[in-house]
Amino acid sequence: MEFKKLMVVLTLTVIILVMVSLGASFAWYSFSNSGTNFQTSTANDDVTVTYTQDEYINTVTGVPITDDEIETKASKNQFSVLAGTNLTGYQVAIQIMLTDITIDDALKVDDFKYQLLENNQVIASGTGTTIGDNTTLIIKEQGNITVGTTYNYELRVWLAETGVSQNELMGKSFSAQVKIASTMKK
Repeated sequence: MEFKKLMVVLTLTVIILVMVSLGASFAWYSFSNSGTNFQTSTANDDVTVTYTQDEYINTVTGVPITDDEIETKASKNQFSVLAGTNLTGYQVAIQIMLTDITIDDALKVDDFKYQLLENNQVIASGTGTTIGDNTTLIIKEQGNITVGTTYNYELRVWLAETGVSQNELMGKSFSAQVKIASTMKK
């Protein structure tokens, strides 16, 4: 009889230990997976970037456009940058770049163009010859920006009309993510 009681106690103890171990393992697994989703706050959070559509620019080239049609027919990505007033006393600089670039090889020519405007003034431009696959292209190294001032940007991409056949360039794709990096110095 004594032996049976000992076996029951040991069996229950083992079952409880196994359940506690499984529960602790699951709790640790849940905690470690959710830990990768924590957002940390840095000084860069004080520079706000607002995209009108989203942070990607995508286009499939169609009919080439002339210089006077760029404003209305080019593919666009609009965004604004604001250094918050809590950065008063800091020098704030931004860098505007394209990342995760995918460009059809046929568009790596002078006829495929991009242009960056700041408050409706062209501040940078280039062609498909300066864009490469899966790289980062720094469009503009911006000097210090004024804290508390909103800067409005527009990135345009298009196929420029040259007067010769460009059929081999039509229907080709380009996509990239527009990113803004900021640095602050006291």
